[in-house]
Amino acid sequence: MNKYTVCFFLLVTLLGATDVFSDQANMIRVSSGWFTMGSDNRATDQRPSHRVYLDTFEIGKYEVTNQEYYKFWKATGKHTPESLSPEHGVGLWPDRALEYPLYPVVGVSWHDAVAYTKWMGGRLPTEAEWEKAAAGPIDRLWPWGNAPKPHANIWNGNDGYDDMIAPVGRYPKGKSYYGAMDMAGNVWEWTADWYSDVYYTYTSNQNPKGPDVGSWRVIRGGSWIDNINRCSTTFRLQLYPGLRTSFVGFRLARSMDSSE
Repeated sequence: MNKYTVCFFLLVTLLGATDVFSDQANMIRVSSGWFTMGSDNRATDQRPSHRVYLDTFEIGKYEVTNQEYYKFWKATGKHTPESLSPEHGVGLWPDRALEYPLYPVVGVSWHDAVAYTKWMGGRLPTEAEWEKAAAGPIDRLWPWGNAPKPHANIWNGNDGYDDMIAPVGRYPKGKSYYGAMDMAGNVWEWTADWYSDVYYTYTSNQNPKGPDVGSWRVIRGGSWIDNINRCSTTFRLQLYPGLRTSFVGFRLARSMDSSE
């Protein structure tokens, strides 16, 4: 990290700009109610489309950033992100936390993500919560609507960040129905659920939490290495929970008191 980067980071810190994307300050409330989950017109593991009722919950407006995760890592001394090739807006840890404080943290496993969310007094969103926060109750194909023009950091998207991660919140036109940012592209996001390709055929329609057992965890949202079709609100992908990659991060969720 060169002296210019150090100066920039100190300046941003002094101005308080790194707190703009703080998980503490940017939780979005998603009110209880029904929404349509899945799609009958896409991959088989997204079928059948079905109505789901969720209690009120909160979800992070942004993906968890390097600077947020760095605080957790310094406080606990555990769950160190993978050091990655110094391309794509990533690189060695903890240097990249100082060079790219507002980029989403990557190189974290599902277990790392769970540990961070517990430390923050929250949890990972369920797959159903993630999809409702992305699509809203009106069944949007992408977080911004049904128009295929991308407002996201995706592969060959001519978005100014081709072949690399972008800072969180860089695409305000791509916000979801509820106002969550980067729920399409940038980085895939860990969810709480185990993956099953037939789960939608027997899932509960009230606060579903995924299968009881499995080998893979569900990731959602697509990333900077994916085309727009893999970044839809219903697209599902599975990943071994112990893997750490340059294209998977996460966001925080919290349950709300049922009386609220």
